[in-house]
Amino acid sequence: MRFQQITCLAGILLFGNVTAAELFVSAGGVGLSCTQPDPCGSIQMAVDVASSGDRIHVGPGTYVENVRLGTPQAPNTKPNITITGAGSKKTNVESAGGVGERPPTVPADIIFDIWSADVTIEKLTMVHPAGAPTKRDIGVFVGPPAVNAVLSKCEIARERTGNNLEPWQPGSRGILVFRATGSLVSKNLFRGNYEDHIHMPTSESEISKNDVTGATRLGIVIIQESANSFSVDNLVVKNNVSNSGSDAIQIQGDDNLVVKNKVANNGGAGIKLCGIDEVGDCVAPFDAWSEASDNTVSKNKATNNALGAVVDNGSDNIVD
Repeated sequence: MRFQQITCLAGILLFGNVTAAELFVSAGGVGLSCTQPDPCGSIQMAVDVASSGDRIHVGPGTYVENVRLGTPQAPNTKPNITITGAGSKKTNVESAGGVGERPPTVPADIIFDIWSADVTIEKLTMVHPAGAPTKRDIGVFVGPPAVNAVLSKCEIARERTGNNLEPWQPGSRGILVFRATGSLVSKNLFRGNYEDHIHMPTSESEISKNDVTGATRLGIVIIQESANSFSVDNLVVKNNVSNSGSDAIQIQGDDNLVVKNKVANNGGAGIKLCGIDEVGDCVAPFDAWSEASDNTVSKNKATNNALGAVVDNGSDNIVD
């Protein structure tokens, strides 16, 4: 303990004067420093300038771009950065049609592509605008080692005229957290025709107080997408999920807590706990490892869902 105290004191002495920078982006900005008197004109430029701990303030207006924080080849190069807008419908980020490659490897149009830890995005609107899709659309992608990502008080919308380009191609996602743990998705509005609005092969994450409406397939899905990754210990709480083409909330994992959600007018179940079913009970593989087990589903309110309030095809779940 004494050694730890000395080490901590040394850290304070060495780094106590280091402060996080406040960076600024303006829709009409032409600056290179991204300071308040000299704002830059794109979010990506501010990310490129930013260091760990910095906060990027994005002013009102529309920004047509695709933003990356780290890459699969250089992950965690932009950790601990906060991007904050002036408010949804005030700060708008419209996809420029950028391409990334995501597991499984298919072209993807990703508005915010996050490969760094402790990134926060808040108070802005993201839109895939109207028009025919040319590739898979994803509002926010979070890939390892991007632990502890936060998406809060945003609006994420897809307005394309189609969903999948080919029957075999994976569909669009509002947010896809792929094997990156500890995420917080809270107080957002998901709307439009993403196939799944909140798609989470993840653990130890929280999905709370979101309004989720109009997904062509699933509103929220906790998915166990391989035998070597685990979707456990997630919290799904106080979300409003409506008008999904299939289930409002679908769970394919273990030890998750699904409480106090409102699910209404969905084309499948209000809440489905997945089983082992070769004909397609749920969206992922149907091996024994993908069965929903030991989950708790409690105090949810379900109204007018085509397949009922709760469908439990798993094992050892607590449902009340």
